[in-house]
Amino acid sequence: MSSSIWLLHKLAHLFTPPIAIFQVEKGVDFSMVYMENVTKKYSILENGISKVGFTMIPGFKIGKIVVQAQVYLTGSKSTK
Repeated sequence: MSSSIWLLHKLAHLFTPPIAIFQVEKGVDFSMVYMENVTKKYSILENGISKVGFTMIPGFKIGKIVVQAQVYLTGSKSTK
């Protein structure tokens, strides 16, 4: 996996405008703009306490376009 991320990082420098790669750290508040919840069966709690457990796939910014990072959330409730 690390070799794939390294390759993406190298390829990102070949584009104009440059592509920025971002990874979300553990414990950061969930943002629907920059992140996608990989566990679709869970919803964000009303008081907004869902936090990032870990990043599955990093996100990308290409100019003004954001490709969301895929994250696993903690502090969510099941919608089953």
